[in-house]
Amino acid sequence: MRSKFFAAAAISLMLAACQSKPVDQLSYSEMKSLSLDLHKRCWAQGVKSDTPEMKACLRQEFTRESYMRNSNYQTRQAVGDALIAGGQGYNRGMQQQPSYQPMNCTSTPSSTWVGGPVRQVRTSCY
Repeated sequence: MRSKFFAAAAISLMLAACQSKPVDQLSYSEMKSLSLDLHKRCWAQGVKSDTPEMKACLRQEFTRESYMRNSNYQTRQAVGDALIAGGQGYNRGMQQQPSYQPMNCTSTPSSTWVGGPVRQVRTSCY
């Protein structure tokens, strides 16, 4: 059960990590790379360079990218918080388990007459 939980959480993290950082946490080189990707998206849509449409397209694509990255970041944070809470709940549950106490058992053979064949064994545990 526990391994299935962690496997599901790992898959969720991988899916949420498509864009790893929010835009406000990008370095200069990462921001430059993002800018080139946004230009490529707009060019792929047929928007010409140095036009008002390009500025509008870039603004729209930047807003969309920023929203997706922030949403993915929040999802990763929520999954991480859920993993922590699940682990803490598991630990609390394990601490509440009754402790192991040894059990003593005694087996007594019985037969229909003294010295006869054993037909039954009674076991008592305490």
